[in-house]
Amino acid sequence: MIGLIRRSTGSLAVLCCLSSVALFAPAVVHAFEPPKAKTLIGPELSDREKVIQALNRLSFGPRPGEVDAVLNNGGWQQWVKEQMTPDKIDDSAVDREISSRFKWAGKTNIMEFKKDCPLADQGKKQYPNLQKELPEYVLIRATESKRQFNEVMVEFWRNHFCVDMPDKEKSRSWTAGHYEEQVIRKNVFGKFKTMLFASATHPAMLEYLDNQLSKANDWNENYAREVMELHTVGADVNYGNDDVRELSKALTGWQYNDRYEFAFNAAEHQPGYKYWLSMKLPPGREGGEMALVALASSQECANFISLKLCRYLVNDNPSPALVKSVAAVFKKTDGDLPKVYEAIINSPDFMSRENFRSKFKTPFQFAVSALRATDAKIDDAHDVAHVIEKMGQPIYNCPDPTGYRFVAESWMDSGVLTARWDFAWNLVRDQVNGINVGDTVLNKYKNLDPDKMKVQMAHDIIGSEIGDREKNMDVTEAPRMLSILLGSPSFQQL
Repeated sequence: MIGLIRRSTGSLAVLCCLSSVALFAPAVVHAFEPPKAKTLIGPELSDREKVIQALNRLSFGPRPGEVDAVLNNGGWQQWVKEQMTPDKIDDSAVDREISSRFKWAGKTNIMEFKKDCPLADQGKKQYPNLQKELPEYVLIRATESKRQFNEVMVEFWRNHFCVDMPDKEKSRSWTAGHYEEQVIRKNVFGKFKTMLFASATHPAMLEYLDNQLSKANDWNENYAREVMELHTVGADVNYGNDDVRELSKALTGWQYNDRYEFAFNAAEHQPGYKYWLSMKLPPGREGGEMALVALASSQECANFISLKLCRYLVNDNPSPALVKSVAAVFKKTDGDLPKVYEAIINSPDFMSRENFRSKFKTPFQFAVSALRATDAKIDDAHDVAHVIEKMGQPIYNCPDPTGYRFVAESWMDSGVLTARWDFAWNLVRDQVNGINVGDTVLNKYKNLDPDKMKVQMAHDIIGSEIGDREKNMDVTEAPRMLSILLGSPSFQQL
């Protein structure tokens, strides 16, 4: 039985609790079979390797000297403990920089946000400056924020609840910036259910998946399909086209008004009960709310989200035992995301030898980690955003509602390393417009002989031994060696 518990949250008047709701029968268990016995592939990670693992997976890579600083200041667990309470980390310098660069940043009221968006006050439907500014905003926060784990998880959820920022004449072309701040960033350390509702009722999503157009006797199935397949329970579970259609009927009338606030339009809602999965959804807004709560509270959602998070943070093919244990935490805590993150990070799998450097950086992860590794100063991030776009990952412009994937096979095309080598070479030579590496990083190596320079730089940039190919290169100049290391296969590992 479902009990709907309302609370005042502006236009969103819901947080609900479920009790013993079996949405899907039989339950999906194929991805959670007992794990097979594993063969040990090496010794336990050293303390330094554990710090490297934490900084690679839970941040966008270490800054110069950060590995040793974390190692000497309580180790990786102390660093994680601090990162798990991001509001207690002083990030005021980045906040000031963001406020000074982007007039729209931090505006919770969407009409105030619209007013401060570039060109919005001129009555135009296109906002080309925001298309430049939002990717820059994302890159500056990811690179410079001290709340690194927060930024890493923002990147995950930005892709999970994907919207884009079209350059065509669409009214939502400016709404992605507000969505970034008020849907994703606001809820990264909250409840999954809250983020789901924030996404479902935001104009950026209502238009992106066409639910704004869905009305009685002319319902649109896009959002109903994707909220199940991509946002909550995944594909290939026990629902069919009839269930998609019934859910789309339940969500008719979910729109926004002329002030871009969520508003249930009763006149455009499909009347009558909807028979969806194992539930009889009542007409009105309540039926759609009940369906979203049921999805977010189901075991299948716990399984699906836990699998994605384990792939993101641990391994492209995480152990079924890990996923099952994390899903149990998700279900038990009603999708309390910090507790779910902790279940992954504190698991033996996270610090196992098998999962050390087992992943491959996306273009975004690579570019940001290179900026951090060189302690680069960002005056203008537009060119970096353009490079990431050329590598196949334009920010807020994913061609599919799936968002970008975080597994190696998605980025291992034949030209991927060439593009990364080019970026590394240009970055070190200060030939990426708007980015200044300066001499601080390179000065450390100017008095070392070439062999010692290579060893020390590999220690600092890669964090461990490099391959024989890089080690045996006849390189005497520090800038060239730095670019080689940044473009090396070792630096692409995560």
